[in-house]
Amino acid sequence: MVSSYLLKDGQYFDHNKGEFINGDIFIIDGKISLNEPSPKEKMEVINCREKFIVPSFFDCHVHLNWSGSSNPIDDTIKDGPLGAIIRAYRNSMKSLASGITNLVDVGSFNDVAVNLAGMINRGVIFGPDILAAGRILCITGGHGAGMGYEINGPVEALSATRTLIKKGADLIKIAATSGAYGDTGAEKLESYQMNEDEIRAVTSEAHKFFIKVTAHALNPVGIHNALINGVDVIQHGAFLNKEDATFMFKNNRSLVPTLYVYRKLAQGGPGVMGKAVEKSRMVVENHNEAFATAMKAGVNIASGTDAGSPNLGDHPTLIEEVITMQEIGMSEADCIRAMTINAARAFGVQDSYGSIENGKKANLVLLGSNPLESVHNLYDVKSIIKSGRFLQKNDILSSII
Repeated sequence: MVSSYLLKDGQYFDHNKGEFINGDIFIIDGKISLNEPSPKEKMEVINCREKFIVPSFFDCHVHLNWSGSSNPIDDTIKDGPLGAIIRAYRNSMKSLASGITNLVDVGSFNDVAVNLAGMINRGVIFGPDILAAGRILCITGGHGAGMGYEINGPVEALSATRTLIKKGADLIKIAATSGAYGDTGAEKLESYQMNEDEIRAVTSEAHKFFIKVTAHALNPVGIHNALINGVDVIQHGAFLNKEDATFMFKNNRSLVPTLYVYRKLAQGGPGVMGKAVEKSRMVVENHNEAFATAMKAGVNIASGTDAGSPNLGDHPTLIEEVITMQEIGMSEADCIRAMTINAARAFGVQDSYGSIENGKKANLVLLGSNPLESVHNLYDVKSIIKSGRFLQKNDILSSII
C-alpha cells in the first residue's frame, strides 16, 4: 500500500511571501516535505498542474451540536444527548468536506464536543481535528446560561475550570460580556459579566496546564477585562478600541472577529428573537471599525464563524466569513493567512498546522482556481488531504447524508 505521495507541478501558498510558488510537495507518513526524499521512496504521483495548493482551513469558532436554525437550543433539546453528538459529528464532517480540517468548538451541550474530539483522537472514528472547550463558563443568568457552567465568584470559576480540564477540554471558553442573542436580565449589550477575579481564576489555572482561554467579548469593558486578566483569544471583539488592540499586538493575543454571523442575525427572519436582531444591528454598526482597528494594530486575526448559531444556517459558513473579511478591507493573502497560519498561532498549534513547511502535518486543500484573484475561489475545492489521506468532497458528504 502506497503511503507516500508526490504532488507534482502544482503551485502552493507561501505564507511568508503571501503568494503562490511553483514546486513539488512530498507527503511521507502523513507529513509534508519540500525536499525530495533520499533514498527515494515508492510514491504515488498526483498531477497538480493548474491546481492551487493551500494549507487546509481552520474555523476557530463553531458550535458543532447546534443547527443554525432560528432556535438551535430548542433543536438541541429535541436531539437529546445522543442526538447532540450525532449532529456534532455530521457537522464536523460537512466542514471537512469543505476543506476545514481544524475546528475549534467553543461551547457544546453536555461537553459533547470534548467527547467527539476524544473519539477522533483515539481513532474510534475518522474526522477533522477538533479543539473542544466543552461547556462555556458564564455567570448565573448570563450569556451561555442553560448550556454552560454558571459560576459565582473565583472559587466556583476555579472549580469549573478544573472540572473541564479533568474531562479533557483542550481550551476554556468564558463569557466576559453579554451577547446579541438572549433576553435574560443579564443580557444587556453594554454589560460586562464575569468579574476580574473570576477571569483570573480561570486563566491562571488553565495556563498552569498550558491550556488557552478564549472569551466571548463584545463591549469594550468586557474586552479590556478579559485581556488584562490573561485571556488569550478574543471572540467577536465588536467594540475593540485602539488601546486594547495595541495591547493585544504587544502581548501576542489573537482576535476571532466572526463578522458574518451578526450580519445574518441582523437580517432577522421567522422565529428569530426580535431583541437579538436589534442588538445585532448595533454590533454590525461598530464591527467594521473594530476590525479595521485590529488590522492596523497588527493583531493576529484568525477566522471563525460561530457556525451553528441562530439564523446562520447549516454548517459550514467559513468562506462566507472570509469573503466578509475581504469586503471590509483584508487582502486576499491575509484572508488565507487568517484561516491557516494565523489560526494555528492563535491556539498554539503552529508547529503542526497552518502552513506548507517541512515536518508539518499533511493537511492540505487542492483548489481549482486562484484564491488570490478572488476569495470566492476558496469554494473551488477539488481534493482535501487530511493527515496524508486523500479525500473527495462528494465521498465525505455521501457518507453522512
